Amino acid sequence: MADTTPINRARIPAKPVQAPAPAPVGIVTKTRNGGGLNPSLNPTVNINLQKNVNQAPAGGNSPAVKGTPGGDFTSNEDIQAYCEHGRKEARRRAVERALDAAVLEGRLQNIPDVGGSMNGSRARARRVTRWLKRIAQAEKLIAKWYAALFAAFEREYESELMKIGKARQQQKPHNHFGWR
Repeated sequence: MADTTPINRARIPAKPVQAPAPAPVGIVTKTRNGGGLNPSLNPTVNINLQKNVNQAPAGGNSPAVKGTPGGDFTSNEDIQAYCEHGRKEARRRAVERALDAAVLEGRLQNIPDVGGSMNGSRARARRVTRWLKRIAQAEKLIAKWYAALFAAFEREYESELMKIGKARQQQKPHNHFGWR
């Protein structure tokens, strides 16, 4: 005879559902809708960053937030670092602007006028991009002027720098015809 009592099956608990781990700071994750990016940060991170900006570091005597290298102007090395940083940045910007001007001119040359004609498209492109080329030239001049700034500083303050031992060594004039 078959037993008709219901079987008391123990209910097996389902695996606990865990929330996804938060992404580390600085990594952008996609949202659930698959669309755009979620740039929000953990609010505690923002609070900690704000505290670090206003506090000086524990072990050093330098400020916590520093702008341009050498911006303190407390020594000739600072002035040299400042000028070198400005020169390198201006040179980088000059190269970028020159490349941008070339790309823009190439794109504009392929746009026909209102009538659909390609006549004069290169001249139109040059008239537009000449301003960007001038910006690139100005950046080159800025780099040159940063170098001139440090050269003028060394020239004007050379005697004071020699007293503290941080100046260039005096060079003897080279005699080009010195074989006799």
